[in-house]
Amino acid sequence: MSAALWNKKLSCPFCGGEFETTRLRASAIRVKEKHSDFGSVFEGPSPYFYSITACPHCNVAMRNEEFEKANAGYEPKLMEVSKKLKGRTPPNEAFALGELSADQAVKRHELAITMHKFRAHSDAGELAGLQMHVAWIRRSQGDAEGERKAAEAAAAAYEEFYEKGAKLPEKLGEPGVLYLIGELKRRSGNAKEGRQYFSRALASKELSAFPNIENLIREGM
Repeated sequence: MSAALWNKKLSCPFCGGEFETTRLRASAIRVKEKHSDFGSVFEGPSPYFYSITACPHCNVAMRNEEFEKANAGYEPKLMEVSKKLKGRTPPNEAFALGELSADQAVKRHELAITMHKFRAHSDAGELAGLQMHVAWIRRSQGDAEGERKAAEAAAAAYEEFYEKGAKLPEKLGEPGVLYLIGELKRRSGNAKEGRQYFSRALASKELSAFPNIENLIREGM
């Protein structure tokens, strides 16, 4: 296994099963290029591939940090799923150790996306982030159709996130979220709707606080 990777021992907070999962050392992450939807190209392993922890005993999967701090007592539906699936699922590529392929990484994200539906406090922004990871992973392998579908799903999740009036990420604010929806729409083949979201972002009262977002919008129009 590459020196950039290491295996971490964990105990599933839902089924209690012990297992190992492969993580990428932070020191090995080197950004080579940034894309207009905030995805990155890396020199060496991509952190997107190793950002999900999936329990091989019950299939519960989440972002690494979410999995490790999960409190099963506050997740009754996930506990129910965990009990139903424990020991009943065949071996899955999503649980592999060591260097992961793009398909294996996507399978982990798909598990996390499925499990997200059972979260006690499901967040459309979190779901959008998982879909964006899938889009970036598919892009890295040159899968244009897979990337398009994931970008479309991410745009829909971000639309729900925005329309529900959720607390927006401080780094993006309203202009950034509107821009990102527009960019994802554009990348998924809906240029007209994309431009509409760009226009909404430019009309935001918060735009002056995000000059980098304004530059990206004007470059994309």
